[in-house]
Amino acid sequence: MVATIGRPVHLDTLLRSLADQTLPPSHVIVVDQSTNTKTADVIDTWRDRLPLRRLTSARGLSLGRNTGLAALGDDYDIVTFPDDDVRLAPDALANAAAAFATGDHIGVVSGALITPSGRLDRQQAPARPTPLTERTVWVAAEGATSVRSAFLRSVGGFDETLGVGNPTPWQSGEGTDLLLRGLRAGWTILFDPAIAVHETCEEDGPAEPRCRAKARHYARGTGRVYRRHHGIRRQLISVLRPLGGLLLCSFTGRGAEARWHWQRALGRAEGLTGHVLPYSAMPEPLEQRRFRDGAPSPGPDGAMKDRAMKR
Repeated sequence: MVATIGRPVHLDTLLRSLADQTLPPSHVIVVDQSTNTKTADVIDTWRDRLPLRRLTSARGLSLGRNTGLAALGDDYDIVTFPDDDVRLAPDALANAAAAFATGDHIGVVSGALITPSGRLDRQQAPARPTPLTERTVWVAAEGATSVRSAFLRSVGGFDETLGVGNPTPWQSGEGTDLLLRGLRAGWTILFDPAIAVHETCEEDGPAEPRCRAKARHYARGTGRVYRRHHGIRRQLISVLRPLGGLLLCSFTGRGAEARWHWQRALGRAEGLTGHVLPYSAMPEPLEQRRFRDGAPSPGPDGAMKDRAMKR
């Protein structure tokens, strides 16, 4: 299941990778939040190779995923939530199914999200299959995560006040929030690096203003999740870590990275306190462009995900 907006080229790459799976999917639901027909046109080109269903919804990643889940009803055992800018390795679904087969207690299996440069997106991810805890669950990336239907019936769907595109300032954290709820309900969440998912979209570096805006908006969601699920000690640590990065980068002459860490610290503090600080306007972050068709242009504050493993 994938929610998408304005990325028909990347969606085409994702659908191609789904068509090439050694274990074919039984359903492919695309929740289209675009305002033109380009995404629908891409979907139509793959209908002869994939069991596709196109839905529409208002904007918001969590809303889109919940819309797809509602349409599925009880007609599935396992659902995967790839982002619209990834491609799955040919054996990704087969390896996920094999991981689930090791025990009914496993509610979620998360794989390795790999950047276009070939490195792990979450650099502290385990090198072998490992159950995740409340402290390590942040290595799980939604774009490489599969979920058992019984898990979702037990803990519910995605919180629509969290995640990219929702009308609140908390523009990330919806996946981690879901997994933390599952852990507390007694489910096992497994990380398995044999499940490989490759990002297909390059990101700006910290020298780019959009990258710093992205860090700020996504860090707000991270802070919100820490406030909801963790005690005061871990909440403080979540802010102190990027402040430590700021100091280190400042002393070593890496000014752009220092400013990036500062935005992460501010965003997490905003999420923890529930209060968004006034600050000078920033260029819209990259993710804002997902929620508008056409070429990018300057605009209001948007939303990008705080890279959890850069803590």
